[in-house]
Amino acid sequence: MSNTAEQRKPGPRGANRERILRAALDIISKRGVDKVTHRAVAAVAGVSPGTTTYHFATREDLVRDAFSLYIDDYQRTLVETLTQRPVETREDFIRFLGGMTTLNPAQSGLEAIEYEMVLFAGRDDAMRMRVAAWSRTLESWLSDPLERLGASRPLEAARMLVAMSRGSEFEVLSRSQEIHRDQFASRLSALLNAVLR
Repeated sequence: MSNTAEQRKPGPRGANRERILRAALDIISKRGVDKVTHRAVAAVAGVSPGTTTYHFATREDLVRDAFSLYIDDYQRTLVETLTQRPVETREDFIRFLGGMTTLNPAQSGLEAIEYEMVLFAGRDDAMRMRVAAWSRTLESWLSDPLERLGASRPLEAARMLVAMSRGSEFEVLSRSQEIHRDQFASRLSALLNAVLR
């Protein structure tokens, strides 16, 4: 997060700032990072272009802070979900990963944001570490229950499960073709068989 973003917190201006960031994420999910401009974001957010430049001096600051907001939302939602409904059994893993993995191309807006974020982080030193930590978040949450279920290398098992889920999402995005839930559950089950004793 940029220094200017850290200085400007909630209040009327903070509400505009968040609206701008969510508008940027909306553009990224539908058209990609390259289409994010102060003017385009202002139009989607319903604010003047001057308001966007007031909060974000550069396009890179705007994109970086939009991705930071996405990461914060993701982590908060993940903690809430796994706290309310912990993953403890094989069936829980299949339910949880099946529920969080987008298998329909018509619903892949969040995954588009994530892949754009990963590509952006590859070119942006300020985001690289943040995105690397984001990518490990889910693995960390899944490794403990995998260990309790008997995985000899629980963190590696969690990485494989997350990689399979993200790979399936990439398959859906790149082919624009749905993967049926039963087919995905079968893939998860086979992988769980391989990593659990």
